[in-house]
Amino acid sequence: WNTKMVITCRTQFLGPDYYNHFVPQGEGGHYDRPALNMFQEAVIAPFSKAQIENYVEQYVPLGPRTWHTQDYMDRLIAIPNLLDLVRNPFLLSLALEALPGVTEGKQDLSKISITRVQLYDTFVTHWLDVNKRRLQTNNALSVDDRAMLSQLASEGFIFWGLDYATRLAQAIFDKQDGNPVVKYSPIRDKNTWKTEFLGSQTKARLLRESSPLTRTDNQFRFLHRSMLEYFFSRAIYSPVKIDDDSDLEDDAGSPCSPFLDADSSLFRRNLLPEPSIIQFLCDRVKSNPDFKQQLRAVIEQSKTDAGAATGAANAITILVRAGVSFNGADLRGVRIPGADLSEGQFDSAQLQEADLTGANLSRSWLRQADLSNAQLRDVQYEELPYLEMSSRVYSCAYSPDGTLLAAGLFKGDLEIYNTSTWTIVLRIIDVKDVRSIAFSPNSQQIVFSDDDRKVRLWDCASGKEVLVMEGHTREVYSVEFSPCGRQIASASEDETVRLWDAQTGESRFVLKGHTGIVASVKFSPDGRHIVSGSWDGTIRFWDVETGEPGRILSPVLGMGDGLPLAMTMVCCSFGMRSPESQV
Repeated sequence: WNTKMVITCRTQFLGPDYYNHFVPQGEGGHYDRPALNMFQEAVIAPFSKAQIENYVEQYVPLGPRTWHTQDYMDRLIAIPNLLDLVRNPFLLSLALEALPGVTEGKQDLSKISITRVQLYDTFVTHWLDVNKRRLQTNNALSVDDRAMLSQLASEGFIFWGLDYATRLAQAIFDKQDGNPVVKYSPIRDKNTWKTEFLGSQTKARLLRESSPLTRTDNQFRFLHRSMLEYFFSRAIYSPVKIDDDSDLEDDAGSPCSPFLDADSSLFRRNLLPEPSIIQFLCDRVKSNPDFKQQLRAVIEQSKTDAGAATGAANAITILVRAGVSFNGADLRGVRIPGADLSEGQFDSAQLQEADLTGANLSRSWLRQADLSNAQLRDVQYEELPYLEMSSRVYSCAYSPDGTLLAAGLFKGDLEIYNTSTWTIVLRIIDVKDVRSIAFSPNSQQIVFSDDDRKVRLWDCASGKEVLVMEGHTREVYSVEFSPCGRQIASASEDETVRLWDAQTGESRFVLKGHTGIVASVKFSPDGRHIVSGSWDGTIRFWDVETGEPGRILSPVLGMGDGLPLAMTMVCCSFGMRSPESQV
């Protein structure tokens, strides 16, 4: 073999040890001494953006074009992932041929909005058609190969090519969770799903070699990750009707339009981690009204079918991303947990009892939307939600388990809300000026004080008053549960701190020493100490077991080590494990 140079674009057939097949033997034909200095390899590097533009400039004059260089470049840059895909010179040449195809029948090219999925449709169809013609002119095909090729061509070669690649993409996501590289061994994988696509069967082999796949030894993958995502999106919805090899029609509105199968990935897989797939499907929505209606039907189905929740969340995410408005829509009872509704239009929408758990509502339009009894746990807001109250709010508190929010109103009631639905679960009436609220550590009880000088303990589940603790002679400003839940501390305008038994309501200690209103009281995290802050300008520590006073901090005297009062106030607010040594 006297060949001096080999040029190939079929690198998929080169195994990892291909060097051994090309490096010349050393002097005397010794296999153990290859002449490495006589072997050189050159690889065409991916095009840079400047090289792509240079290529387009040379491409345009080669034939009558309606587009100029800038027209091609604008579209190559605007379509996500496309510029990266066409860094391969061969793919660039095909893309340039395919781009104008999506504008066929349009008059003003400058105003045409080309979607990414349209370009991929045209590109893939062009690819399959080129490879069909390549096979038809290949004289090296066997009799069996030529018979199968004739059968595929008679039934629609492009149809079977799209079907093969779509099913392969579906299998890659189902079996490999989207890992794009498929490793295939004819022996080890003989009885696996891989054989259907990568085995030696004549039909599979012809379609595989005609598909936009690459092969390196035993590893197969699509030309680009976006190509895998494109075909997977077709597994969810494919709008193309093919009557023969070259006649592709948009079947929007056709009675033969495909319906969304309950077994499809739309219902089984959360698509939010795959934004490229969602974008392909958004493009379908814009050009296929039937797909839009089918997605709406899935959302409607979720009202009565809990098994459709994943499909409905995917469906409404796709529609919102496609710019579909839900203003005034009847979405009562829909199940769309985790849906991305960001920037969606939901003004005056009826969302009563909807399951919006974990949904993203950032920058959504929700003016006059009715969210009564909707499940709103873990909902993401860019602007946090708010409750509109009937009067000024004096105090509020979250329960430790995060399921309840209590709000004390000025000259009004104390209201407790369910944080999943933001509905009132308990309203305590005939109280006013609720200065302070605290939940028990198990979130089952709530203690509060109003302007009648009493400390009250209520059960959240039954809505009944458990204890009324009396003893303060002036208004109570602050209440707090101990970490163990067995004691309650209260601070009052009467310049005292009281420690109560949460089981009996008995006053255990009256802690005196402040000479002004005691406005705040907290337990240390270990429950061994109480810290109180007063208008007299001091912070005092108390021993819970004995009621004995401890260290006194003053904004005038500061601390022994010179730390400012601001530091002591932070410690007072959040509590310290060992106040004597750490504050």
